[in-house]
Amino acid sequence: MVSEQATWLASSINRMRVLYFNCQSGAAGDMIVAALLDLWTDKSWFIKELDKLGLKNHRIEIKRINKNGISALRFIVNAKKEKRERTLDDIYKIIGQSFLSREIKQLSQKIFLNLAKAEAKVHKIGIREIHFHEVGAIDSIIDIVSSAILINKLKPLKIYASRLSEGRGIIKFSHGVTSLPVPAVRELTGEVPITVLNINKELITPTGAAILKTIVDEFVDDIDIKVIKKGYGAGKRNLKIPNVLEIILGTTKMEKDKLMILETNIDDMNPQFYAFVIDRLIKAGAREAFIQPIIMKKNRLGTLLTAICEEKIKNKLIEIIFDETTTFGVRVNRISRVCLDRKFKKIITRYGPINVKVGKYKGKIKTISPEYEDCKNAAIKKLVPIKKIYDEVKKNIYANFK
Repeated sequence: MVSEQATWLASSINRMRVLYFNCQSGAAGDMIVAALLDLWTDKSWFIKELDKLGLKNHRIEIKRINKNGISALRFIVNAKKEKRERTLDDIYKIIGQSFLSREIKQLSQKIFLNLAKAEAKVHKIGIREIHFHEVGAIDSIIDIVSSAILINKLKPLKIYASRLSEGRGIIKFSHGVTSLPVPAVRELTGEVPITVLNINKELITPTGAAILKTIVDEFVDDIDIKVIKKGYGAGKRNLKIPNVLEIILGTTKMEKDKLMILETNIDDMNPQFYAFVIDRLIKAGAREAFIQPIIMKKNRLGTLLTAICEEKIKNKLIEIIFDETTTFGVRVNRISRVCLDRKFKKIITRYGPINVKVGKYKGKIKTISPEYEDCKNAAIKKLVPIKKIYDEVKKNIYANFK
């Protein structure tokens, strides 16, 4: 189990707890689970948690092996080969009816959704029409759900990964023959940098790519990390390089948010459309989206449309701006910002429980803000003005945050 020292280090004011996936030998679902298990040593707890999925007719085997001189865990799901192919709805039903926690269910389903989107785009059909072949099998379902269980248990503040490594050549799969990486992996990895090794084997599987696509916040070539523990997950292949995935649990310095700012000047668009554009940008993942009135050249009245986002979704937001506005160009700049550490605390008032957002900087409370939706709902339920709810929360704040 992660030590008390790890917890202390991760709570240091200027450091945050992270995971780093070193994918120099590729990434497959079983390798990810094995490496995470090597970090979390309580295997009996994990098996009990996995049993909540409710799948039958399989046996889990966890063993330590040696791969080219590296001691690593091997995670094996022994199950009979099934003839049936599951749809996304089938898999959602299996996960949804399980006794796993809501967070684990949501993460597992999100991984499968990303995989379905990739398959649907490759085959040019709807995501509900996708029939998972290899990935719909019991072992792949268990790999994805196991990853979600262990990520939820380790609770890193951020997850990084190295550039990916893939083999070369031709491979047979359920739809015929294709070159590496297979189409679903190409779609899932998108703009992630990939090094092609002189190895005629598949190193990145669709399951592994889908997990990484969903959980990784940033792919980096190097990282300054203070190591707490390393986990090694062995793959099934015997290669000239160790077929091992390394995952590092550690801490890094708290850094400023690295974001992109997208902006464009518009003077020939129906102003009724702006609300729709902003709504689309926010739903697509923009941290902020807003408009401002401006005076443009020749004293024309115009509007400045601005969106702030993480770099990984920059292109998606630019496409939305081009689709939904009349602009001919978007300015793109890299920015950084300093944020307060935010936590939520529930305060009990005579109007019921109200969540408040607490902002800290360098360990000191800088701001406390009642959640608007909680105050609104309490005001409606108790038939009192919302300002009374706010006043009541403020009276209780000082008693709770001395």
